[in-house]
Amino acid sequence: MMLKLQGISKVYDERTVLEDINLKVKDGETLGIIGPTGSGKTTLLKIIDLLEEPTTGKIIFDGIDALSVPAFKIRRRIGMVFQETPILKRTVYDNVIYGPRIRGENPQENEVKRVLELVGLLGCENKDAQRLSGGEKQRLALARALINGPELLLLDEPTSNLDPVSKKRIEDAIKELKGETSIIFTTHDLFQGQRLADRIAILQNRIMQIGKPSEIFRKPANNFVAEFVGVKNIIKGEAEMTKEGLTLIKSDKISIYSSKPAEGEVIATIRPEDITVSWEPRDSSALNQLKGKIIGINDIGSLLQLQVECNDEMFAVYMTRKSFHDMNITIGSNVWIEFKASAVHIIQ
Repeated sequence: MMLKLQGISKVYDERTVLEDINLKVKDGETLGIIGPTGSGKTTLLKIIDLLEEPTTGKIIFDGIDALSVPAFKIRRRIGMVFQETPILKRTVYDNVIYGPRIRGENPQENEVKRVLELVGLLGCENKDAQRLSGGEKQRLALARALINGPELLLLDEPTSNLDPVSKKRIEDAIKELKGETSIIFTTHDLFQGQRLADRIAILQNRIMQIGKPSEIFRKPANNFVAEFVGVKNIIKGEAEMTKEGLTLIKSDKISIYSSKPAEGEVIATIRPEDITVSWEPRDSSALNQLKGKIIGINDIGSLLQLQVECNDEMFAVYMTRKSFHDMNITIGSNVWIEFKASAVHIIQ
């Protein structure tokens, strides 16, 4: 199913929850909507599912204006799973077939088993659904949505507060469905968005940025996105072009070069993995070399994160364990950091 939202907004009692939402979801695409609590994620899904009317805007499904036809004609093509979906006081099997039965349909037993297997509940058909764990109930809710063969699947924080087994089962199901069903899921988990989505939309009542996960993380469009996705090194300053065709960015603490053209007030970001550390300034192609002091060392798993203070500007730098031990760096060590002009991303 192809989905297109045009100028969607939602206002409750003069409070704007969604503002000018424009996006397209292609047939078979998986879109992750990521944002903090209160950013409008659930409201947006309810509008797409035609459970709420937008204050303004259009919803287009496969070229059809969904707000101009009876909602049931569109909704029967959509599967929706909320964070907390009521479970019937019946068996697992009866829960799965309940939706089709009330529409006068009789799903095949092999189809019921297929969706139960997909969510890891095959063999639980005769269990009392009320006795399932919270994670199992969420997986059952997903199976109930899938039995209808939806062309568009909407998942509202599908793995929030779930046990690891249920979280993996649901993520595996989403991966298996990719390409054959259009999927939109909301989450506040950035790494889940990276794992599952073809594209990510960062939402804060309006879409702050939309693109492939790698684009969002490497090239945030604005300061909100940069901070939300955890960009470590954010520098605000004034930019001017040099005669060499580079951009010189001056903050009140340091000056750095970028290969991206810009002038005026800017925000520059440098990813920690793009910065290297040495004892002395090196003869290299990196135009940015700054003297600093190690003021913090944090273990982040396979890497170490160094906090380097350069003229009161703080830099986070990722370093492999081998390089760290080879250099024998300690807190208080005086070092040099360097990074290429091409590593400096500019937000205007």
